[in-house]
Amino acid sequence: MEVFSFKSANVEITANTAANMANCWHRFRARVGGKAETYCDYRSTLPGSLELALYSDMFALRRVGEPDSREWLNQAPVFYETATYNVSIYFTNVDTAPGILHKLKEVTELFSVIKVGEHKWLLSAPLSFVNEPGIFDLTFRYKPNDGAERTDTFTFRVVSPKLDTKDDYNHILAEINAQYNEIIYQYLTMTLQNLQRGGKSNNDVVWLSIFRNIAKDYEKWVRYIVNKPHLRQSREVRYDRADRIKRWSPLMAEKFAEVQAEGRLEREYFRHEEIIHTHNTRENRFVKFTLDRIGKRLATIVATIKAKNERAKETEKVAESELAELDGYVASIRRLAYSSLLRNLRGEPLRSESMVLQKRTGYAQVYKYWLLLQKGIELFEGANAIGVRPIWELYELWCFLKMRQMVADILGLHFDNPDEITENPMPMVKPFEDNNQEHTVFYNCADGSKARLHYQHTYSRRTGEVHTATTENRPDIVLTIVKPDGFELTYLFDAKYRLLDDRRLNQEDREELNEAHGADTPPADAINQMHRYRDAIYYGSDRQTNAAKEIIGGYILFPGRGDNESVRQRFFYKSIETVNIGAFPLLPDASDPSNEGTLLYEFLTKILTAPLAIDHIKDAIPQKGMQYLPSEQPTPEDLVLVGYYKTEQWEAIVNNRLYYVPAALGKGSINLVSGFEKTKYLLLHHDQNRILVRLKGDGPKFYPKPALEALGFTPSGDFYLGFEIKDFKPVPGIAPNDYKLERKGQQRYTPYFTTLNNIINNIHLSI
Repeated sequence: MEVFSFKSANVEITANTAANMANCWHRFRARVGGKAETYCDYRSTLPGSLELALYSDMFALRRVGEPDSREWLNQAPVFYETATYNVSIYFTNVDTAPGILHKLKEVTELFSVIKVGEHKWLLSAPLSFVNEPGIFDLTFRYKPNDGAERTDTFTFRVVSPKLDTKDDYNHILAEINAQYNEIIYQYLTMTLQNLQRGGKSNNDVVWLSIFRNIAKDYEKWVRYIVNKPHLRQSREVRYDRADRIKRWSPLMAEKFAEVQAEGRLEREYFRHEEIIHTHNTRENRFVKFTLDRIGKRLATIVATIKAKNERAKETEKVAESELAELDGYVASIRRLAYSSLLRNLRGEPLRSESMVLQKRTGYAQVYKYWLLLQKGIELFEGANAIGVRPIWELYELWCFLKMRQMVADILGLHFDNPDEITENPMPMVKPFEDNNQEHTVFYNCADGSKARLHYQHTYSRRTGEVHTATTENRPDIVLTIVKPDGFELTYLFDAKYRLLDDRRLNQEDREELNEAHGADTPPADAINQMHRYRDAIYYGSDRQTNAAKEIIGGYILFPGRGDNESVRQRFFYKSIETVNIGAFPLLPDASDPSNEGTLLYEFLTKILTAPLAIDHIKDAIPQKGMQYLPSEQPTPEDLVLVGYYKTEQWEAIVNNRLYYVPAALGKGSINLVSGFEKTKYLLLHHDQNRILVRLKGDGPKFYPKPALEALGFTPSGDFYLGFEIKDFKPVPGIAPNDYKLERKGQQRYTPYFTTLNNIINNIHLSI
C-alpha cells in the first residue's frame, strides 16, 4: 500500500508498507487525541508536490498543500515506528549514481542503487523505525545533467502508536537530563563543588565530571593513534638518475637497457612514481581539534578553581592533590597535542561523515568520547546529529529514575542527606552500552528498615549468595527491602516499551478487555519472562534454609493507557495479589506528572511502609508451594536447647554470646536429635531464673577445652559443642518461668532438646 509520494523536477520519493494503516492510525489517535490530524510537519529542500494516504480519504493518496511547496505543516502522520516501509527515490536526468547520506552507516547500506535507464537511477531500501520515533532526515546526493552536484533532504516525523512522541517523549528526555545532572553532581569532589555553591550543577560541573570519567581512556586512545596513525597514500612523480631509484617497473627496465646500450646512462634522468604516506588527514586534524578544544576548556576550568581557591576559607579550599591531578590532565593533553604526529597539523572539526572515525580502532573511541563531552546525556530528538536514540532505551532508564524518586518520596527520604540515601558512583555516562556496570541506590529509614534499588543488576552462577544455577539473568530494575523484623523482600521489574495489539488478543482476553472498558495489555512473552526470572534467581544452595529469601515477585512496567479502575479489572493486575507476577502501566504524562504510575506508587507504598512484610505477602503463593513466614516468627516444630548454667558462668555466657554442652558420651553429655544443627532457641535456667533467647541458627561449632578457657569459661571435660546466641532479647509471647522442665532430679542439670510446641504445652499443663 502506497502511503507517501513526493514529486519534484528530478526526484520522486515514494513509500509503501504492508502494515495495517487503519490499526496504526486508531491506536495513535487514541494516544494523542484530537491533535492527531495536525500532528506532523513535512519539509523538503526541493520544491515539489506531496501526497499522503490519510484516514479521512480511506487511506487513498491525496495531494496536501500547494504544488511547488517546501513545507507542509499540521498534517496527519503516515510513518509509524511499528511499521516497515519500502522507500524508493527515483532520479531522472542524473549523470552518475546517486547516494544516501546518513550518520548511521546501517541506514546508508540499506539502500540499493539501480540504473533503470539512460540517466535514470533508483535508490531503494526497506526502512524500519522500530522503537525510534522522532524526526527523520532522508538526505541524498546526486548530480543533475545540467548542473553541479547537490545534496537535498526530505524531513518527516516518525510517530508511535504507544506514546505521544512530541510531549511525552520530550518529557522523558527532560526528566532524564534533569535527574542525571543532579546524580552526577552528588559525586563531585570539593574540586567541583568549589565551582558553584548554589547546590545546582552548571555546564562546567557536568563537563568536568564527564571528563574525569573518560580522561584516562581518552588519553589512551589518542596515544594509540599517535603510535599507529591513519595515513593517506598519494603518488608523486619524480625524475632521478638510475642509482637513486629503488623500484623499477618492466617499462622502466626496458628504457634503462636502451639508455645503457647507447652509453647515456650517466646523463639520463628516469621518470618514476613514489607512494607517499602523509599524516595530514582530516581524521588526524579532527583528533588535533579535540585536543585543542578539550585542553583549552580544561585549562580555563582549572584556572577558575585556583582563583576561587585563593579566596576560599581554609575549610573550603581544594586539596593540593586534587589540583595536582587536574594540572596533570592539562599537561598530558598539551603533550599529546605537540606529539610528532600532530605538532604541525591544524585542528579542524569534522565536516562530513568519516568511516575511519566510525570504525577504525582508536579513532572510533576518540570520536565517541568527544560526543560524550559535547552532549553528555543530552539525548535529543532528531537524526541529524547522532541518530535517533531508540526509545525503549530511554523508557527503561526513565522507569528506573521514576522508581528511584518514588521510593524516596514514599519513605520520606531526601537525596541531599547522605545519612538517608547513598548511591554508588553513577556509571550512566554510557548508560546504553552492553556492559556489566550497574547503579545502586541505598535507602536508610529511621525505623531500621532498609531498601536497595538496582539498575541493570546481573545474576549469574558466580554472583555469590544471590545467583542463578543456569544462565545469566539481568532484570532492568531490582528492589530489595529489608524489614525491621529481618524479613528480606526482593522484587524484579522489567521495563518493556511494547503493547499487545488489541487485534491479536485471544477470546478470553478480548472478553475481559470489553468488561474492563479498555486498558492496554502488556505483551504475553514479557509476563512469562517474569515467571522465568523468579524461578531462575534464588538465594543460597539450600532451598529449605533460605525459603524466606527468595524472589517475591516480578512485574512488567509498560506504557499502557487506561484509567485505574479499568486496569484493576485486568488479569495482569489481579495476578499481583495472588502470585505476585503481573504488570503496572507506567506512562509519561507531560501535562500532569503527578498522575504517572499511580498504581505502581500505590504498590510500592504497600510494601515499603507495611510494619511487617508478612502482612503483605501472606496470601501470595510462593515458589514450590512453600509458605511465607517471617524469619523470626516461631513455629511449633522449632528446636529448643534447654540448658542449665551456674551463677559464675553467666558473665562469660553473656560476654561471648555462647553456651556449650559436652560433646563426649560421658556424664552430662547431650543426646543429639535429628536436625539439632538447625536449633533456633536456647532456654537457659538456674533455679528460678529462666530466659528464652534466639540462637544464630547456623549450627553448633566444635570447641576444645583450651579454646573455651581462653574465652573465660571453666570447662571440666575435653571437647564441647558451642551454640552461638543471637542476642539476649526474650522471645515474646512465651513465659519460660511457667515452663515445667521435662527432666527431674539430677537430670535437670543435663542439657536436652525439645520443641517450642512441647514448651508451650508444658506451660499450659503447669497452669
